[in-house]
Amino acid sequence: MANQSDEFCDICQRMDISKPADAFCPQCEDFLCGACQNYHKVAKLLNSHQTISIVEYMKLPTFIKNVNIKCADHENIFEFYCKTHDNLCCKQCLITSHNDCNEITLIEDLLSMSALQKTSALDDIEQILKCLSTNIHTAIDDRKRNLYEIQQQKDNLLGKIKEKRREINNLLDQLEKSLLQELSEVEKESNQKMEMVIKELEERSSKSIQLQSDIALMKRCTSNFQIFMGVREMTEHVSSEEKHIKSICNGSLNNVTIECIFNDQLNTFIENIYTLGKIEMTTIKSEISFSWADDKTAQLYTPRQKARPFKDIQVELVHRINTRGHVTGCAILPTGKILLTDYNYSILIYDKNGGFETRINVKFSHAFSLAVVDECTVVISAGGWEQNLFLLDINSGNTIKEMQMMSDSCYGVSVQNGSYIVSTNRGIQILSIPLEGVTNIMTLSGDKRK
Repeated sequence: MANQSDEFCDICQRMDISKPADAFCPQCEDFLCGACQNYHKVAKLLNSHQTISIVEYMKLPTFIKNVNIKCADHENIFEFYCKTHDNLCCKQCLITSHNDCNEITLIEDLLSMSALQKTSALDDIEQILKCLSTNIHTAIDDRKRNLYEIQQQKDNLLGKIKEKRREINNLLDQLEKSLLQELSEVEKESNQKMEMVIKELEERSSKSIQLQSDIALMKRCTSNFQIFMGVREMTEHVSSEEKHIKSICNGSLNNVTIECIFNDQLNTFIENIYTLGKIEMTTIKSEISFSWADDKTAQLYTPRQKARPFKDIQVELVHRINTRGHVTGCAILPTGKILLTDYNYSILIYDKNGGFETRINVKFSHAFSLAVVDECTVVISAGGWEQNLFLLDINSGNTIKEMQMMSDSCYGVSVQNGSYIVSTNRGIQILSIPLEGVTNIMTLSGDKRK
């Protein structure tokens, strides 16, 4: 394989020869060409060294490549490890900086004694990385779920906003229609009154014209005696017309105006409302559960810390849940949800904050206790006349399997490594429950085993 690096053989360079390196020896910290690698393999003092190809070396992390077996201060090879300061030391470091340290160990002894421990430390780191990868993918999936939910919520809110706009439009249309109808009625009533006044005035005008015509005719065609006798009659007609005209002018010639007085609440509404509503974003603590590896430092030589004494452990009440029914058992799902058995034919489900979610009604009596099999399945012990165990799907509420307990009343139940540990009236029974039936592995009654 062609050399793809810029490294040259260190041994050849010491002889002023430049040859591309084909391998690297971590113990010697030397790059080797093909020929020098062959000599390196057969040399008596070096044949235990494990070389790696230059291609593998280039793939190593930078911090591994930068590992130096020599002390930067004194240019001596590291030979000791100080547990007190967690430092590698050369001979001169030991004298100048660690003379008073009591936990000094030879590096050779540590490396030869801790091969298994080194592998275990790397396994621990690998396990942590696997957990991190799983948690990252879980978090990504959860964020994608939340993004989808936000899009669904947006679409739902768009519909609600448009519906609210339609409600407001319908209300305004109805109010406008009512006000326009009232305007038309007021205008029609005013017009009718004025048209009646105009009609009456026009009739009086016709009579006035007729009376004037009669006077002109009397002047031309009647004798003085006839005029004398007709003046009184004419005066009465004119006086009557004058009274009618005065009554019309005094009571029916008032100017009429129409205007709209808007509801005060509407003015307040217009002045004070600036938005149809407000979009709020609520942050709710995530209910997803992560699986974290043990917090190990992966230091090969760190002393184990002492466990805390039991007397130093402080217990405090974090939260109190107000339950419903006659609660006899409790279990927590991997999701954090809380399951409670109600002695009266049901299973109660609460969220991890203690908020009641739902009730699953079961067909067996006296649900005494329960234990989690997996995130969807629980096993329930029945203390009633059935005296059996029941596998229940908590998503559907259906009974998956009923397990006969040989006429023993069941109380507490637990699941450990595929076995079911049941407290009965005969003692503690450890059961293996394959699909075809129940196998009694062991019964413990007091100090005796059956």
